[in-house]
Amino acid sequence: MSKRWQKFARTLWKLLLGSVWLLASLLGCQTPPTVQMEAVPCPAAQWQVQFSKLAEHPGESEPAMTTLYVGLTTWLYALDANSGRPRWCRMLRWNGTSHEDLLGFITITRVGQDLYANTADAYLLALNAQNGAVRWGAEDLEALDLDDVRGVPAVDKATGQVYQKDVKTVTALAGSDGQSRWTYQLPQKDTSRATTSVSLMPLVGEGGVYVVGDDLMTVPERSALVVALDARTGQPHWQRSFPEGSFQSPRAMVLGNGVLCLDLENGVVAVDASDGRVLWQASGSRWHMFSYWLLAAGQGWLYVAKEVVRNQKWQVSAVRLADGEESWSIELPGMFDSDGMQGVLDGKVLYLLDVQGMVTALDGQSRRVLWQKQPATREGGGLLPSRLLVGKSEVYLFTASPDGKERFVLHALDKESGQEQWKIVLPLPVKEGEYWKPVLTN
Repeated sequence: MSKRWQKFARTLWKLLLGSVWLLASLLGCQTPPTVQMEAVPCPAAQWQVQFSKLAEHPGESEPAMTTLYVGLTTWLYALDANSGRPRWCRMLRWNGTSHEDLLGFITITRVGQDLYANTADAYLLALNAQNGAVRWGAEDLEALDLDDVRGVPAVDKATGQVYQKDVKTVTALAGSDGQSRWTYQLPQKDTSRATTSVSLMPLVGEGGVYVVGDDLMTVPERSALVVALDARTGQPHWQRSFPEGSFQSPRAMVLGNGVLCLDLENGVVAVDASDGRVLWQASGSRWHMFSYWLLAAGQGWLYVAKEVVRNQKWQVSAVRLADGEESWSIELPGMFDSDGMQGVLDGKVLYLLDVQGMVTALDGQSRRVLWQKQPATREGGGLLPSRLLVGKSEVYLFTASPDGKERFVLHALDKESGQEQWKIVLPLPVKEGEYWKPVLTN
């Protein structure tokens, strides 16, 4: 199935959900019900992980990040990074059932003593980070795209809120109990039907919450809408719309140094995060759908991955956040795919991950390659990486492979050299052909 057809199918699905949402609204059922899920201890066989120490860390005797949370389908581990032993292992299921009957996790993040997770079963869950118990859950029909490994639940540490997106609303839920604090609805162009849906996971930063709306394909003169909300009240500070073509939709947004950058599939729009004022726009022959991806923003730069057709390479470019001018670019070995490129900015170092599992550390100011490492490979492709996690002294990556002796492996690389420090092989009873989404957080 082509990417364009997948995009069209997702749009039709949103239209169907919009009709369901409207019916629920008329019936007075806008409050999402809680979900009756539980996380039970894993069978004994799943506790038998294999920890391999591959090198001694040149600096500290113990890694600063001591607990890592690793998941695949309905399985979730809390691993001690010093010894490789599980602190706990849990399996997600419906309350009181004897079998899984769930697709499981697609992304997870930790804030304080809580884990927040989106599941492929369209639920937002809060779990206890100390023992994996499910604390509360709510339906989340418009959760993250199942193909997106980069996103995480939108959690606001300052207000203690986690944001849930529906077809045309965003709701702030209390992180402690999941109760609704406020709900914001996107403006609709037709009062009798849903015309504009929430397109991306809300972005938290710069003292606000940023929401992106996208007109459905049935709407003439389609446009994308960006709204900045007050995190405590849900009231809009500003909003701005941008015209769209027939097959355009917002794909991503990143925030850095007070500049919000929105990817509209055929170019990037940068606005001042405080007032929505347009700072610059980039478009042209090098800004086509599926040929670039926004990686990260910070230190005065927007970092962009771009496709290089020749020689199995891809390109990283640094664009000035102030004016949109490209300062430098560098070609790297590997394969470009807009569904899988990742970038994490840590200080002045940009850590990159391509779809083949190659990790690159790049000086974000001088474009100098500091190191490259491919901790896991598989002939013929099929290797699925989690999101890249950067700690104080190590870089972490969880990989899943459809077959082979070591199918599910957590890797730890030294931040300074890229040398693999250790790996943990997880004995997950996941069959080939089942839905997979490797998840990782600290």
